[in-house]
Amino acid sequence: MPDGQELLQVFDLEKHYPLGSALFARPKHWVRAVDGVSFSIRSGETLGLVGESGSGKTTTGRCILRLTEPTSGRIVFDGVDLLALRPREMRAMRRHLQVIFQDPYASLDPRMTIGASVEEPLIIHRVGSRPERKVKVRALLEDVGLDPGFASRYPHEFSGGQRQRVGIARALALQPKFIVADEPVSALDVSVQAQIVNLLQVLQRRHGLTYLFISHGMAVVQHICTRVGVMYLGKLVELGETEALFERPLHPYTQVLRSSIPNPDPEAGRERIRPQADPPATAERIPGCPFHPRCPYVMEECRVQEPPLLEIRPGHKVACFLATSA
Repeated sequence: MPDGQELLQVFDLEKHYPLGSALFARPKHWVRAVDGVSFSIRSGETLGLVGESGSGKTTTGRCILRLTEPTSGRIVFDGVDLLALRPREMRAMRRHLQVIFQDPYASLDPRMTIGASVEEPLIIHRVGSRPERKVKVRALLEDVGLDPGFASRYPHEFSGGQRQRVGIARALALQPKFIVADEPVSALDVSVQAQIVNLLQVLQRRHGLTYLFISHGMAVVQHICTRVGVMYLGKLVELGETEALFERPLHPYTQVLRSSIPNPDPEAGRERIRPQADPPATAERIPGCPFHPRCPYVMEECRVQEPPLLEIRPGHKVACFLATSA
């Protein structure tokens, strides 16, 4: 369970990409992949980031790890401003921040045994002697539910779920405090997804881990996350405790996502909330609320003014004039 202490704080994070510019010319447009996002994550909790493809979830995670350099903002991890660190200092800090990638095959080198892949972070950070590393690798494989004897095998010999377990073992190798799980189950079969999600929860309790869990699957997020942030076109539009957000979503976009979760009971009816249009082009700067062209409850105010992200219930924030005026 979260201990209440904030491990990660993100302030006004932005990442903009130039679009349509010639060599040495000023860009004509900017893609605002992440546009002023702020949140914090308490030690021991799992914060989910959800939204459609292109909402900025993955870019946010990559910026936090500095795999992608942000355009502006502040990222404070365990009291340290990550964006103020020099490359050598950031390299040392990476022992505490790790990532689980979406594609469990692309994230592993097919020319390396899985034992070598798991051992590689230990070698890079000069952890232990060679015999000690071999013992550590076997323990890590066992920790994620794999036979330690598999260390000499290659990625192509394993299923997708087994390869993702290898990726998790690799992320755990340096005993991190914080892990960005970037769509870790979206490439897996449904039955295997449940196994990996349960494994992540077991490892969180066992090692005291903190997760940023990035996904477009609302049902998965509901199961694993302590709190959920909803992103749309690079902006955080709602943030709250998981149970409260799913029982009573306040932003129309969250309501659209919530209503898309399949109901296992074929006899039970559910009103499906549908957006009024397709998503706009990412480069298009929309005046007012970014969701207003698709919102089924749009008001005139929404077309001209962007709603701020406000706390309207303890721990629950939303950027919506309809919700804040209710």
